[in-house]
Amino acid sequence: MDYKAEYIELLKKALAAETETVRLYTAIMAIAPASHMEKFLELNADETDHQTLVADLLLEAVAGESADQQELVPGVE
Repeated sequence: MDYKAEYIELLKKALAAETETVRLYTAIMAIAPASHMEKFLELNADETDHQTLVADLLLEAVAGESADQQELVPGVE
């Protein structure tokens, strides 16, 4: 596997891992005490930021251009 193909495969795995984490946090939020909700909302926002950034990197690696996600998704850090 060449460098670019390996990079793309790792980005795909990273995006899937971020998505799994969002799903996990969402499941936890369904049963978490209300007093913990603010922290889980912050965690979920961070993970969706990560999804946005990884998706942009993946598109750039595959298509050679950015999806401009940081500009299109408000508040991505």
